[in-house]
Amino acid sequence: MSAVEHQRKANSGVIPAEVQRRRRRKNRLRVACLLLTVAVILGVYSVISAATDRFSWRLDLTEDQVFRLTDTTRNILAGLEDIVTFTYCNSRSDADTNLKEVLSRYEAASSRIDVSYVDLDANPALAEEYSRKGMELNPDGILVTCGVQSRFLPWSGLYEIRTASGEDGSQSYSLTGLKAETMLTSAVVAVSGQSCPGVAFTAGHSEDGSGALKDLVTNSNYETSQVVLGVDAIGSNVNVVVIAGARRDFSGAELAALDAFMERGGSLCVFRDPEVDSLPNLDGYLADWGITVTNQVVLEPRQQMDSPLNIIPNFGVSMINVYFSEHSTYLVLPECRALELSNANASITNAVLRSTSSSYAKDFASMSTLTQSAEDAAGPFTLAATGERSFTNSDGESDTQYVFAVACTGFYQDGYLETGSLGNADFVLQILSYMTDNEVTLNIQTKNLTADSLSVSRTALLLFSAVFLSLIHISEPTRP
Repeated sequence: MSAVEHQRKANSGVIPAEVQRRRRRKNRLRVACLLLTVAVILGVYSVISAATDRFSWRLDLTEDQVFRLTDTTRNILAGLEDIVTFTYCNSRSDADTNLKEVLSRYEAASSRIDVSYVDLDANPALAEEYSRKGMELNPDGILVTCGVQSRFLPWSGLYEIRTASGEDGSQSYSLTGLKAETMLTSAVVAVSGQSCPGVAFTAGHSEDGSGALKDLVTNSNYETSQVVLGVDAIGSNVNVVVIAGARRDFSGAELAALDAFMERGGSLCVFRDPEVDSLPNLDGYLADWGITVTNQVVLEPRQQMDSPLNIIPNFGVSMINVYFSEHSTYLVLPECRALELSNANASITNAVLRSTSSSYAKDFASMSTLTQSAEDAAGPFTLAATGERSFTNSDGESDTQYVFAVACTGFYQDGYLETGSLGNADFVLQILSYMTDNEVTLNIQTKNLTADSLSVSRTALLLFSAVFLSLIHISEPTRP
């Protein structure tokens, strides 16, 4: 066939047989390559799945890196000597997706973490066993055990939950933060016998420290105890003494015992009951640190919740407040007295919480109305404060003593600590972290769940790869 005839057939749309044969061979080769590519990908996936079933390949594209474990957690897991078991109280198929992912990260990070899933309805013996020990398990909570030590974390305690009230009086709930890593790592430290800071609550003065407050501290990587000053020795493991709502004053001997504790590097946290008119010895002790409790209760007409007495404070410049500069949450201080600060006896004082310039204060004993009057003192006022002193410890090293004070006790009552939309519980933990340098609560913060996020699984990544390669083959231009 002449070149002219070839051109004539090409122009007529008829493809020569030889060209067709070449194209068929290329198409068969292309299909074979595609099938081989898919087979390789699936084979690699099978090998990886079988060999690394303990590991979680997930591409965490969340703004707050919700699922990535902190270096703090990884260091603690690296120090484990015994097996720690996480038992999720539900079937794996019905487990909370976020919590299941977090558990997989722990399991992947350490060979000494073992994760299991137990449906309490199908296996009631587990709940019965721990009920006899005084521990109530409930669905979707996580039981953390090591040897004979155990701690149960309910589902609600693993999230930051925000409530909103509708115009019809209804309430809605939304998950705004994930606290799972903080709680799980704290539980690991507690059950594995690693060193925990000690917090001692005073007794013998009609203290009103709520059960929720003590539970919060216990469940947040602190070893808690009770002490009667001047009678009980303050344990060598105690870092902070907490006076929570004492209604009777302390004696000179009790404060001398407290002073001895402070001189060896201890810290003091005082939640002063605002309704007790006078505690001269305790108030005098705080005054020696430059913190004076006034007789004035602060009212906030604008920045409040339901009442001028329920203050939403502003945050001062303090290490305690670093957390709140990074998280959009707020506190509520119900019924709080004003403090006055001075740098007395070599102490350095700092305002941690303050009211706004629109606030005013009334004499607590004579207050008959919440409405502002001409004789009321004008704000802003200091609501919570710290005092610091440098000293030389028994090892001849420079160290720091800390005092924290707030004339408010309502903020740590059950309703405020357990409301996820409020930062009251976080505030308590930040105070203790500040005083003890507690690594866990300082460095592991609530992860933000409100930002746009994307989490890509291992399976999805491999399938995406297969599809992508397929598209490359299919879209490749065909040439004679």
